[in-house]
Amino acid sequence: MRRAAILLTVFFFFSCLEIVCPLQAQVYTVRDSAAIYKLLDDADQADLAGNLDVALGLARQALAVSTEKRMKRGEGFALLKIADLALKKEGAGKVLDQLHAPLQIGIQLKDSFMIGLACQQQGQVYLNQTKYQDADNSYNKALHYYTEQKHPDYRAMILNEKGFINDRTGAYDKAAGFYLEALRLLESQNNIKEAANTTGNLAVTNFRMGNKEEAIRLFKKSASMRAQIGDAKGLSATYGNLVVAYTPISLDSALHYQQLVLQYANKTGVKSNMAQANANTAMLLTKQKKYMEAISFQQKAIELYKDVGDRLKLGNQYIGMANLANLINDSVNAESWYAQGAATAKELGNKPLLQNYYTQYADFHFKRNNFEKAYQHTQAAYAYKDSIVNEKTATNIAELQTKYETEKKDNAIARLETEQKIRQLELEKQQVVIAGNKLEAQKKETQIQLLQQQQQLRDVALAKQKDELERQVLLNKNNEQQLLLSVQQLQISENEKKLRLRQLDRERLLRNGVIAGTLLLALLGALLFNRYQLRKKIQEQDNLLLVRNKISKDLHDEIGSTLTSINILSNVSLAAVDVNPGQTKQMLGDISQQSKTVQQNMSDIVWAIRPDNDRVENLAARMREYIGQTLEPQQIQTRLEVNDTALNQYLPMEHRKELLLIYKEAVNNIVKHAGATAVALKLDVQDGSVVMSIKDNGIWKGSPSSSGTGTYSMQQRAAGLGGKVTITGNGHGTEVCLVLPLP
Repeated sequence: MRRAAILLTVFFFFSCLEIVCPLQAQVYTVRDSAAIYKLLDDADQADLAGNLDVALGLARQALAVSTEKRMKRGEGFALLKIADLALKKEGAGKVLDQLHAPLQIGIQLKDSFMIGLACQQQGQVYLNQTKYQDADNSYNKALHYYTEQKHPDYRAMILNEKGFINDRTGAYDKAAGFYLEALRLLESQNNIKEAANTTGNLAVTNFRMGNKEEAIRLFKKSASMRAQIGDAKGLSATYGNLVVAYTPISLDSALHYQQLVLQYANKTGVKSNMAQANANTAMLLTKQKKYMEAISFQQKAIELYKDVGDRLKLGNQYIGMANLANLINDSVNAESWYAQGAATAKELGNKPLLQNYYTQYADFHFKRNNFEKAYQHTQAAYAYKDSIVNEKTATNIAELQTKYETEKKDNAIARLETEQKIRQLELEKQQVVIAGNKLEAQKKETQIQLLQQQQQLRDVALAKQKDELERQVLLNKNNEQQLLLSVQQLQISENEKKLRLRQLDRERLLRNGVIAGTLLLALLGALLFNRYQLRKKIQEQDNLLLVRNKISKDLHDEIGSTLTSINILSNVSLAAVDVNPGQTKQMLGDISQQSKTVQQNMSDIVWAIRPDNDRVENLAARMREYIGQTLEPQQIQTRLEVNDTALNQYLPMEHRKELLLIYKEAVNNIVKHAGATAVALKLDVQDGSVVMSIKDNGIWKGSPSSSGTGTYSMQQRAAGLGGKVTITGNGHGTEVCLVLPLP
């Protein structure tokens, strides 16, 4: 029983003052009565806070005092409270036997409220045992003893329980109707505790119907109401529902609420709440793929649900345990748990549970390529799903049909009555018109119009009911067509699966062929790759040999001839040192100059072959360095411009060597022949070519474009790499332009 057993303490207190037990003389006083009800009220508060052991002790104390003082009414309510607490703490068990004594006391005292409360608790026991028909019968008996005027709260609680029964049996629309009617009564009485409970149940129904956003909103509203009154047990259950609602959309939110669930469940010690907490923890651990931990919590949930006697949830937990065993590839245990889930579902006759079992078991077989069994169980799952939908639709149609026919008859009767009243008013109107009473005539006319409008409203309402009935009929036909389509799709699926089985052998052969072909291709690829690497290595060796030959040629051409000249000058100067000292001094100067040239040429060759000088930026730095050695000592103003985008451009070894030598030759010509005072140098990379421009303002001795040795050398070097040197000028300044394509 999810309510305070003594909500109307004051009413009982005053009513008991005048009652004398018919079998025993009244010996209790007003003070005794107040003390007993105070104990029961304290038990209610402890129950609300989740302290069940404390509440049970207070209720037993109230029973002892009531028995001692021969207060039968106090004894009856104390027994009801003890039974209520036993139901929460230990489950259904022997609670049903404990309700016999308070029921007899209620009959003996002719106390309709106590009788109703006993019937209500009987219904709760049956509900916990999933005996829904017995529970509904007990609740209907309780409604007989509760009236809306005297006991609105308790009528609301019964409506809430009837809604719960309909929710468990899949009649979600009926369940929602009972919950909304219960909320109307509870809100009128400002009963926060029971309103919170009913709001939570309405949220569950919305969740089952797929209205998840509305369900979450209602769960949070229920939790807020429970926190307001300190309902620890209710908070544990509501937070558990929020865990389930949030798990598919926000694992972080689900984990947050799960921590609160465990906190409140352990605090209350209520087995049903503890069972739900463990089940939810198992679900979240499964989401995190911590299957072994999840199995531990799932097992705890199963044991607790066994103690509580909630066989519907127990059936779902069996299926959940089977799914976990399936995830760790323990097919033997999975089969065992599926069997227990199926047995429970069939024993209860619960269609949603049966649908869940067949759906999960079909997936179990499908993953193991047992397509025939997977197809059979999928068919069964669809059958139960369609049965639930069709039963719901058929029930709606039957109810709408009955309501429509009733309203139709009532409307026909009302129409006749309205027409009769209108005729009577027309006669009365004519009489008052004849009598000259215009005010009374107007009054009669207003009444006639009002009756006509009322009849029109009834006609409109009846038309709406007819439209709704026709809509439900069309919906039912559509569902039947969808069912037929589902069966056809299943047949097609079965044929496809059979075809798949026949193709498996061919696919296996094809797979083996593909594997063999892949291995052959891999071997061939390895051979080709090795051949490619060998050819690449040979090519690299050829390139290395070419570089060596080129360096050798440069050393021979650039360095060898100069060294030979130095050797000759050295011998001549040695012979002339005593004979002609002046000539010897001149030749030693030539030797010094040529030594510097050799040193510079060697430096250029070494610079060009170093791999860390492969960018335009390094070339520009070398060019600036040479300017500082040649032009600036001659007091010639220089300006070197390099495009920023070209600085990181890669230059091959041959390109940077030849470009540097062409540049040096051009600068040397300016120093020797131009007599210039200013030189502008530009370096850029355009359209895949290096472009270098050297422009001076000198007055050349002779034509700058004449075919001297230096000019010929520059042109030959450029032509060797596919480039071109262009020299333009008129004796009053000249420009050397080099365009050298990059590879």
